[in-house]
Amino acid sequence: MKNWKKYLTLGVVALLLVGAVYVNIKLSSGSTDALSQGENGEASGGGGADIDIMGGTRDYFEEFRAGRDSAYALELKYLEDIIATSASDAETLADVQEAKLALVSNIDKEFTMESLIKAKGYDDVAVMIKHGSVDVVVKAAVLEPTQVAQILSIVMEETGVSALDVNIIPYG
Repeated sequence: MKNWKKYLTLGVVALLLVGAVYVNIKLSSGSTDALSQGENGEASGGGGADIDIMGGTRDYFEEFRAGRDSAYALELKYLEDIIATSASDAETLADVQEAKLALVSNIDKEFTMESLIKAKGYDDVAVMIKHGSVDVVVKAAVLEPTQVAQILSIVMEETGVSALDVNIIPYG
């Protein structure tokens, strides 16, 4: 009887996580559409990394971080709501609290990796940890093998993931 409450709570958390990821993807895909369109709806040429958002200009990296932060805030709110209003057993609450701690840990790791990579001289970077893999988008037209190795080293040290689970993408 108690197990159904646990599974229901975990199912709700999973749905909320999927919803947060969906919102993040929609926000990210909206920014790539804006990147590919010029003022007159024409495809813009080379390095058009700026997006006009309600009269302001935000680049891909700012837009990415805003979408990611929004999705994380929503997910954290859902987890906190479940913890605050849940009448579930202690095991279920422990699972939800563990999910919250894992999310906060990932947020911290992403911020740390972005800071460390920027400290190596890159103009900007966006990092996303998801399902045991790490995606790194670096503001650079091209990355040399030594640069990729440098970034890979930072990611592996901070996360413990294998090199096969790291995607490094130049953007610019």
